[in-house]
Amino acid sequence: MNFLRSLKNWIGQHFILSMLGFSILLAALIFTQKILDRRNGVVTEPLKKGRIVDAVYGIGTVTALHSFSIKPGVTQNLRKLYAREGDFVLKGAKLASIDQITYHAPFAGMVSYVPFKVGENVFSQSPIMVVTDLTDRYLVVNLVQQSALRVRPGQKAIISFDSMRQKQISGVVASVYSYSANFLARIDVANLPNEILPEMTADVAIIIQELQDVLTMPTAAFENGHVWVVKSNGIPSSVEVKLGVVDEAMAQVLSGDIHENDQLIIRKKPSP
Repeated sequence: MNFLRSLKNWIGQHFILSMLGFSILLAALIFTQKILDRRNGVVTEPLKKGRIVDAVYGIGTVTALHSFSIKPGVTQNLRKLYAREGDFVLKGAKLASIDQITYHAPFAGMVSYVPFKVGENVFSQSPIMVVTDLTDRYLVVNLVQQSALRVRPGQKAIISFDSMRQKQISGVVASVYSYSANFLARIDVANLPNEILPEMTADVAIIIQELQDVLTMPTAAFENGHVWVVKSNGIPSSVEVKLGVVDEAMAQVLSGDIHENDQLIIRKKPSP
């Protein structure tokens, strides 16, 4: 109690000096908190120069170039089926007999559709069997308008299927077109695996440009036009930067006071 009384008396006698000391302490606490806030994150690996890819992305659907459908011109009876879904047939093989007519495969391919059973009547223009040529398949990629404006025939495409992530397949943009307010790109592929069937989907990256030997940084370190650079004294400092090509997790550094071997802070976002 005596100590508190003495402290109170001292403050009363030295009010200005007390307020000055309190202000200095408060400023030190605020400064310390700012430093802690700056360090509240993950330090990146030293920045390096390397390759970065400018690409647009879309979902591609595998499409067969040739298919053959058996469709009677009038209502007839299905007399015999020589193949079922999933069968591979050779060119010239028997497919089905409708009344007195037997249909043959115009090319080698897989039977992909057989909706009727033997003995049933088939109505006019109803498909009895569909044979799909699997030797000529391509992808149709659905793009947003901004991406479609950047795509040109001849650009390289990288194709990745969900169950085959370890194997990337290369293709080439054959054409860009629109249909019913959709913007589409056809991707020709020379080496689609046999197990890839029509109507399967894949992630497609169309390469717009590839840049070599450019300084790159993690995009997660970019905050409203700035990054936090770890200085030699260990205190992160805010530096204004301008980015160029952004390739998913990495971005090209066009300008700013950051260099090779600098380390950045990817700051943790505060909890809501």
